[in-house]
Amino acid sequence: MSLLFSKKYLFFLFLFFFASFSSFSQDLKRVRHFGKNKGHLKMYLHTPPNIDKSKPAPMVVVLHGCLQCATKVQKQSGWSKLADENGFYVLYPQQRRINNPERCFKWYKRKHTNKGHGENASIKHMVDFMKANYSIDSSRVFVTGLSAGAAMGVIMMADYPETFNAGAIFAGASYKAGNGYVSAAMAFVGWRVKSAEKWGNIVRKQNPNYKGEYPRMIIYQGNSDWIVNKKNGIEIMKQWTNLHHIGVQPSETIDGYVGVKDIHRHSYNSATKKEAVVFYKVDKLSHALLVDPGKCKNQGGRRGFFSKDKNYNSTLFTAYDFGLITTPEIDGPHTALLNQTYTFTVPLTESSSYEWHYPDSCTLVTDQNRNAISVRWGSNNGCINVTETDVNGCKKQYKSLFVTVKDLK
Repeated sequence: MSLLFSKKYLFFLFLFFFASFSSFSQDLKRVRHFGKNKGHLKMYLHTPPNIDKSKPAPMVVVLHGCLQCATKVQKQSGWSKLADENGFYVLYPQQRRINNPERCFKWYKRKHTNKGHGENASIKHMVDFMKANYSIDSSRVFVTGLSAGAAMGVIMMADYPETFNAGAIFAGASYKAGNGYVSAAMAFVGWRVKSAEKWGNIVRKQNPNYKGEYPRMIIYQGNSDWIVNKKNGIEIMKQWTNLHHIGVQPSETIDGYVGVKDIHRHSYNSATKKEAVVFYKVDKLSHALLVDPGKCKNQGGRRGFFSKDKNYNSTLFTAYDFGLITTPEIDGPHTALLNQTYTFTVPLTESSSYEWHYPDSCTLVTDQNRNAISVRWGSNNGCINVTETDVNGCKKQYKSLFVTVKDLK
């Protein structure tokens, strides 16, 4: 494939790359004067109606993709609904058509990637405005986005590591993967490959005096993404594991995460055994957000051109990974001995049924329709999964529990 892209070709390629999802809108508050606005962006805010404004609350910055705006992305993702239920603020920066006809954040131009310049500076001023005028817990500020919004999310984490606790990136690109139209086009077809150290040093150059930890990075990448090649997820992982001074081999891999066979969760732990980077590789997913539409409490998101129903509410699970919401977990051992029996439990709801899944090498000892299960462990490492279904047919997925077979030799 020739590197000599015509301007017309690049225009349509960018149009497809950054095109995001559409949805219905919900009222948001427009904030017109939030400080210096070098990137000429708009600011919208969602405040839960029952939030206790006297207590510090978390905040999530949600960045839309191209052809979209704040009022549309909130329903597609479900972040405002989740904020209402759990008491945190949601900030929605919005691109202007006068800046970019397709409303793409300009993650591919140096003017907007270098710290303190352009669009990243505008978004930082929005965050600072929120801290100055609302009771924001500064230790719990997060960022997320899809496609162009994901790439801008990486920029925000790289330029202002002291500001963000963590970020979730859906089909994005590593920091400074693009420094112009041609290099950006090379990035999203998977041709921008560097060593982990080189990627990390590009970020460090923006923060020469920073001595703290970098934000936790959560990556979602579809293995069938025809717009953002799956190699981009690997390059982000390399960049951020390097920033956390850890290797590129995962500490733990869970296939079929929470019982969804297409989702493979790879976690990379720091020296203190905490997850620093999480990489979700998703089979049979193109350039799309994972959603689970429905009226049940744990469901969320809406189908659209760039979203796909995978029976997985990625916004909810991102909130779990951020620590915004307590993750439903299975109680049981993380290590096992061959042919020994172990019990795994979750809280009991009398009217609920429970569907358990365990490795094929294990043997069931007790009834698997209750909130506890006992299995005789086999020779292989594997996961315990359970889904709780209440009397209304609504499901609750518990975090997969990975069990390692202990070698006594």
